[in-house]
Amino acid sequence: MKKLLVVIALLPFAALGQENFLGFDPTTALYEKINFQLNEGKAKEAMTTFKEVLSAYQKEHREQEIAQGYFAMALALALNEHYKESIRFHKKAIKAHRKYRKDEPTEIEINLGLTYQLAGKNNKAKRYFDRKVMSEQQS
Repeated sequence: MKKLLVVIALLPFAALGQENFLGFDPTTALYEKINFQLNEGKAKEAMTTFKEVLSAYQKEHREQEIAQGYFAMALALALNEHYKESIRFHKKAIKAHRKYRKDEPTEIEINLGLTYQLAGKNNKAKRYFDRKVMSEQQS
């Protein structure tokens, strides 16, 4: 009987180990939680949960994914009409992208311009798009 209890008690830990071994990404559950929080209108809670995602990336030495994490959060915030926060996260994504990656963050920059437009900041959006088009023509 004692052996049975020990086996049952260890099953959750064994399953956890198998998920990690099979490529389970611990940030997936956090992103699901963030989606739920945003759908419930709890943007501040979602941004707090996102800090856990960043910690996981840093703990697992996945710094190159930080920019995409910020970008995903920026898009989710924009889709939920939290434009001010979305703009802030877009800027963090650009900064992280430039720090950890070699290519230019063109997609993030274009979406930042679109978010400015959605936020009703058309002059900033236009200036941003004009600057982006000029830099693309020069390269």
